[in-house]
Amino acid sequence: MASISLTQNSIIKLKNNDNTMVAFDQLISSGIWKFTAKGNIIRNAAGIGIIDARQIEIPHPFNIRSSNNNNSICYFGETVWIKGIGKICSDSEEIKSGDEVSAIVDLESYPHAFNIKINNEIQPFTVISFPDRVKFILTFGTMNDEWEFISLKELDKGPDLSRIEERWRFKYE
Repeated sequence: MASISLTQNSIIKLKNNDNTMVAFDQLISSGIWKFTAKGNIIRNAAGIGIIDARQIEIPHPFNIRSSNNNNSICYFGETVWIKGIGKICSDSEEIKSGDEVSAIVDLESYPHAFNIKINNEIQPFTVISFPDRVKFILTFGTMNDEWEFISLKELDKGPDLSRIEERWRFKYE
């Protein structure tokens, strides 16, 4: 069983070597939302994303054996993991220690869109057509990985996706 700690200043730290995912309680079912965290200590397999709010058992994002029940989208390294299957976008940045990372969910667009910003720069991919009710997640891969929660904000508009190439528009399926 994974062991994490949450300090008063919103720092979440993995205290053992169990890969784990933390799902935040806030249910997102409408609007455009940006969840931002700072990767204070990032080694490998630490990431950010969303999970279907109806998911009862929470699998690790790249657990391919449970892809039928893995209803998550998670970005770490340079890979976006959709329902347990990795999709590599060659122009994406890797999340590193010190980076401020945002997961953006646009439930007003059709189809819905999920995007990542690293240090306020939109990554060149999007995931579309995911469930209508989601929760934000952080993943931890190595002991002492540390994320600092920064904010959860509702936005007036989603990111401009017009420059994202069609081949980097991944469908949640």
